[in-house]
Amino acid sequence: MDYEPYRRAISKKVCGHCIDLAEDGRCTLTGEERCGVELYLEKIVDVVHSIKSTNLADYVQALRKQVCSSCKNQNPDGTCRLRGEADCGLDRYFALVVEAIEEVDTR
Repeated sequence: MDYEPYRRAISKKVCGHCIDLAEDGRCTLTGEERCGVELYLEKIVDVVHSIKSTNLADYVQALRKQVCSSCKNQNPDGTCRLRGEADCGLDRYFALVVEAIEEVDTR
């Protein structure tokens, strides 16, 4: 599967809202800190494709199980410091990510 259309759509829909975007349009997450959308794009697209619901909570539940569970920032008990501090961009903008993926799919 070609994930590039999803990457472009998410970038267009989400990055402009992201608090990690510098004034010059660059993402400020570098090195150890990387955008969860970039890190897990393929898994995220697969999660969204696996759910058909009007309830975002259904998507979030699948995201936690299939993506967050393999993230280095999530603890074994399922808690995540980044999510808890609203510092996970994927979690913060997930509704927009879902919208962007679904928009690509309806083209």
